[in-house]
Amino acid sequence: MFKILSKFISLSLILFIFSCGDNPKKGSEKITISVDIIGSGDYEEVRLQKVNSDYSIELIETSNFDNNSIEFNVYIFEATLFRLDFMGYTSLDLIAYESDINISIDDSNSLFEYKIRGSDDTDILKSIGDKITTYRSEIRDLNIKFVEASQEQDVQLANSIRGEFDFKKNQFELSLKDYLSNTKNSLAVLVTADYLDLEENLEFWQVIYKKYSDEFGSNSYFKNFEDKLIKIKSISVGSIAPDIILNDTSGVPISLASLRGKYVLLDFWAAWCRPCREENPNIVQNYNNYKSKGFEVYQVSLDRNKNDWVRGITQDKLPWVNVSDLKYYQSEAAEIYDVDRIPSAFLLDPDGKIIAKNTDLRGSNLTKKLQEIFN
Repeated sequence: MFKILSKFISLSLILFIFSCGDNPKKGSEKITISVDIIGSGDYEEVRLQKVNSDYSIELIETSNFDNNSIEFNVYIFEATLFRLDFMGYTSLDLIAYESDINISIDDSNSLFEYKIRGSDDTDILKSIGDKITTYRSEIRDLNIKFVEASQEQDVQLANSIRGEFDFKKNQFELSLKDYLSNTKNSLAVLVTADYLDLEENLEFWQVIYKKYSDEFGSNSYFKNFEDKLIKIKSISVGSIAPDIILNDTSGVPISLASLRGKYVLLDFWAAWCRPCREENPNIVQNYNNYKSKGFEVYQVSLDRNKNDWVRGITQDKLPWVNVSDLKYYQSEAAEIYDVDRIPSAFLLDPDGKIIAKNTDLRGSNLTKKLQEIFN
């Protein structure tokens, strides 16, 4: 089963009912997606869905096999990602643009084998998906071995498996980058940007961006990719940290930029977040050690209830700037800094430049970093 975007589609999705024949967008072209099947074709229904650039889903049309075939007619104006959902069984993704597509399915041996004609982009998408599936399988096997080694307290074997995991991850990413760099320009490559971490592979994706900008500049998926790339670059090590202005517990607005001239730990936390609360004593200790030397903390709470937020500050005895808009992960600051989990942190130098972030600033790593700076 091929689901290149399953990681993202599992998020809360907006579902729209959309008629393929009504008011096609200016400049769009009508194409046909036909499906032929050898075997039972015994599915509750088949849904053609459009996966938008923001990963919301539009239901285009539903149908059932008639004489072992189905035909969908759609209007499209750009390379577009679709999903055929065989309800209650499986789904497959395809990319359509300027030509009709035919899908031949054989489910007679229960393997759901298929071939797609009329879309080279879908072939690329499937190749990428196969690489990812193979890698996931290898990692899953390693995880099982690691758990067994841990249960048997075999430290040497566990460390060996960790090393093998790092090696496989590195080899997989090198192989995937090589494939993405050398295949033809394709929407399939752009949707993989949500799979091969943008921040960890920023230099690679910047090259892809330049390569695709002329041909895909007006494509909505490319624009979404561009927006993400711009955001990641703005909060990467070496960039000037975007400013934040939020209210403290008294309702007084305080800006992050007002702390320029000091080394500032921008820390995202919440009173309900156990790992955050466990990390707070470490931050307090480092704050007390280095405040006199020019270290400050600007802590942003992702709480939703002010009483909980204030109680957390009081219980953990947090003496620094603490601000919030009480909007949970929809906080303006969380969106600017692309925070989707907490604790999350950024260390800024006196000029406001980001010099370290996240795991480099947790536990003893924070102490080591501050020692490098102040000692």
